[in-house]
Amino acid sequence: MEDPNNLDPDGTFPTTLPRSGRLELVARDLTRNINRRYAIEHCVDLFGGHLVETSWGRCGTWGQSKRHSFDDPADAERAVRNHLRRRARAPRRIGVGYRVVGEDS
Repeated sequence: MEDPNNLDPDGTFPTTLPRSGRLELVARDLTRNINRRYAIEHCVDLFGGHLVETSWGRCGTWGQSKRHSFDDPADAERAVRNHLRRRARAPRRIGVGYRVVGEDS
């Protein structure tokens, strides 16, 4: 993937994954009982397919996950950008923004 410091125009949210291919995000507003987590990972499987796995849920729970496979790395990167773009719009949707809490290196 590209530079992990690549941020959106206002400089607050990543638009690509770090070199490790994994990013963890958290959105918290305990006064409104919002305590969400979101993780996204991009890796290559044994057959050369590009996997994009997302997991989400309430902090402290198992949550849910979904895995998509792509033949073309550009398609996988596009999927990652779309997921991150949606997370960046969280303040408009849920009233609190996600922040980066983990970048595996």
